[in-house]
Amino acid sequence: MTLSLEPHESARLKALEQTVRDGLRDFQRTGQALSDIRDNAFYRATHDSFETYLQERWGFSLPQAGRLIEAAEVANVLAPIGVQPQTERQARAMKAAARVITELEPEQQRVVARLVEDAAETAPWEDAPPAAELRIMAGVVKKLAPDTTVHHPDSGDEVPFDSLSVPQRFEVARTHAEQKTQAYREKQEAKASAPKPEAVNWAEWCLTYAAQALGPGQRLELVLEPGGEKARVQARVMDGATGEVLAEGQSAATLKKAVLSLVQEIAG
Repeated sequence: MTLSLEPHESARLKALEQTVRDGLRDFQRTGQALSDIRDNAFYRATHDSFETYLQERWGFSLPQAGRLIEAAEVANVLAPIGVQPQTERQARAMKAAARVITELEPEQQRVVARLVEDAAETAPWEDAPPAAELRIMAGVVKKLAPDTTVHHPDSGDEVPFDSLSVPQRFEVARTHAEQKTQAYREKQEAKASAPKPEAVNWAEWCLTYAAQALGPGQRLELVLEPGGEKARVQARVMDGATGEVLAEGQSAATLKKAVLSLVQEIAG
């Protein structure tokens, strides 16, 4: 059952739909407009639910709209600190950082904004900091509570954070953020340069294993088990003459896991 809108609601809906129509390539404007339509139930004049409105009016699924709305919400949180995600995907990747930023006091948010601004001068990124590095900056600022013991930026003595001047507090935050960011980058570089494990063709592996490990009259069977959206597979060794199951592994979602389960079972 549809419900009529008040004149001011109809006017607002018209403006919001124009925003969606004009801004399909602008995830922030589109997401905000869809959020307003959903939260105010402006769709009720023509549709019973937001989901059917999305499908019939825009060809969106509910999850698609949810991603746009979420990305717009993240972008709105990041805007005051000078971070502007360029795409919906980039914005949603920054969701964790945005969550931390919403927990900060305005003064702390300004510190994060300064950290971003300072880092932009020497950082390897262009439009916006990587999500992980932004989360590091926000996390550092959050952890620097007034009673946190830190090293004085000039003397090196251990002092309460709130005993420092504003410039000194920022210097401490900047140093902590730089150290953690550098450690993160080194970890990522090490991961990228680590030798990749050799890819294994598990179908070929099964044939080789069967040829080398099975006894006379035995055979290796792979049994597919239908299970909703994704089938499972079980590996077992059979007596070729009697059909008796000699050994079987646990069913698994992948051929690799199924075969390794059988090998483990045989090994005892």
